[in-house]
Amino acid sequence: MRPLLVLLLLLQAGSLRAQAKYDAALVVQKGGHEIGREEFSISRSGARSGGSLLTSNARYPAASPTTRIETTLERTPDLGIAKFQLAVQAPEGNVVILAAGSGTRLIVRSVTRGAEAGREMPGGRDIVLLDDGVYSLYGAIADLATPVGARLTAIFPRSGRRATFTARREPGDGPETVRTQLTGDITGTMITDNEGRLVRLELPAAGVVVARATK
Repeated sequence: MRPLLVLLLLLQAGSLRAQAKYDAALVVQKGGHEIGREEFSISRSGARSGGSLLTSNARYPAASPTTRIETTLERTPDLGIAKFQLAVQAPEGNVVILAAGSGTRLIVRSVTRGAEAGREMPGGRDIVLLDDGVYSLYGAIADLATPVGARLTAIFPRSGRRATFTARREPGDGPETVRTQLTGDITGTMITDNEGRLVRLELPAAGVVVARATK
């Protein structure tokens, strides 16, 4: 009963977060068609670690969603991973994934109905946690990118996929934006604002374009 209890408690906590007010919204398109929407916020004061706290609520499709993904990512002042929580409600089943950094290690735990599993992965400052349905997480890449290109490793905890890529920071279209070019296992172009919030993301290989929703 313990895994089920943990799952229910975390999903309930996620539902409460979904009622919160978010700072920005994203429209997710694939092949030129809208497939979902995501709302998110980034807070500096809400992070217990003294770093930053991202909360996100994604739904697919946007109207009458069959899949909901609620995410929390807390990072330390040196951009390490203090806490990560991803709760998925989908027709194929619900799952909660928890992760936390511990020095050069990353501890990941997944909880589904009646089962719980954990694994340990290499961690460190050059690790970013991503998900194929939570695009606000890509904003963390902009913080780690450098003008000469930073070599990073992305871990997708839901699928277990790993991707190595380079993130090169470039001037944005104006003083309030930053452009980041991604090459390697992940290729694309990303634009973020000065608060690290995603404005636009293009992933040509996946046919995905994510853009800030207009009011």
